[in-house]
Parts: sequence; structure tokens; C-alpha cells
Amino acid sequence: CISNTNRQLHALTSTVGQMKIDEMKRRLLDINPGCNVTLIHDFVTVDTVDELITSLPGLTACIDAIDGMIEKTALILACVNHSIPIVTCGGAAGRMDPTQIVIDDLTKVSEDRLLFHCRKRLRQNHGFPKVPLPGQGKKARVRKWRINSVYSTEVQQKMDNTKADMVTSSFRACDGFLGTGVFVTGCYGFVAATKIIEMIAMDSLIVPKKHGRKQE
Repeated sequence: CISNTNRQLHALTSTVGQMKIDEMKRRLLDINPGCNVTLIHDFVTVDTVDELITSLPGLTACIDAIDGMIEKTALILACVNHSIPIVTCGGAAGRMDPTQIVIDDLTKVSEDRLLFHCRKRLRQNHGFPKVPLPGQGKKARVRKWRINSVYSTEVQQKMDNTKADMVTSSFRACDGFLGTGVFVTGCYGFVAATKIIEMIAMDSLIVPKKHGRKQE
């Protein structure tokens, strides 16, 4: 999509209409011809995610940047079931302040509709323990799910309920109702990459904790 050119390094006017992952591979190999890049020309779905994960033997860790809650939840759950460390990224749309981007356990995330819906699906459909909402009664200690999450504490722009549902739904479109700026999305990526490199370099991979029932 031409709208990606404002925030994706490989998206240029000359590459509009090309497969994104092909252009990404070409760019990476132009930087480092020795880089090992495996392309999978498929979407992550509830039905394909386990096959995709198992097709990459020896996977050290995963960065999730999916923007649909159903597919995002499926990838998180697959990493949990296969004991693969994962860093998941929340929604960057409608944000203006990259200094408010943080990383914490998924149980601690706030001000992020996308991750909120993923967390809710994991609780309701897959037996993950309930996370108490802020300001509701006594503080209950919830054990971390060991799922690192990149999100912003900045309050997202408000919209009506219909549009809010579409932002967190699983439709494949170039852009949603809220704009996205490279100065924010880039920082999400850098924070996620930093965590992955830190875990590998320090030999301290954070394996997500299994909860409840597995995906059927």
C-alpha cells in the first residue's frame, strides 16, 4: 500500500504493488548479503499459526506486530503452547508521543485497546487467569504471564464504538481510522528489538507461562 511509505523503510513509490516480504528480504540482503531470511507467503490465522511456528525449527524468539486481535491472539497462544519467547506490540495508531512507549508483562498493559482485547480472549477462551482492572476493589496480585508487551501509556484518541470495534477487528486493510506516524511506530519496533537482543545476549530468554486449556 502506498500509505505504508510514511512509516516503512522498504515501502517506496517504486515498490507499490509488490509483495511486502519480498521487498523486505531484498532490502535486508542489500544491507547484509549473508543474512539468513526465510519467507513464508501466507497469513497468520487461527488455522495456520501452529504449522507456521513448527515450520521454523529452532526458533529462538518471536516479535509480534500483527494488528488484528484474532490473529494476534492466535500467534501469542501458539508461542505459549510451543514455549517460544515472544514480544508482542500494541497499537500505535492515534499516538503522538513516543516517549510514553514502555514494555511490561501483558498483565500490566493499559491504554491499549488491541492488547486489551487479546488479553480478554486469552482469559475467556484459553483459561488464562483474570487480570483485575485498575481502581476496582482491593489490589490482587496476579502472576505475570511472561509475555512481554510493547505499548504506550499515552491516552489514545477517542472514537465511537463502531469505529473502535473495527480498529481491533481482524480485517486486512491498509489503514484504519487513526493515523500512524513513523516517529511512533519506529520506536515500538526499536523497543521490541531491544528486548529480544537483550534476552539473547544475556542468555535470559523469557518463556511464556502456560495456562488453562490449549487451543482446540
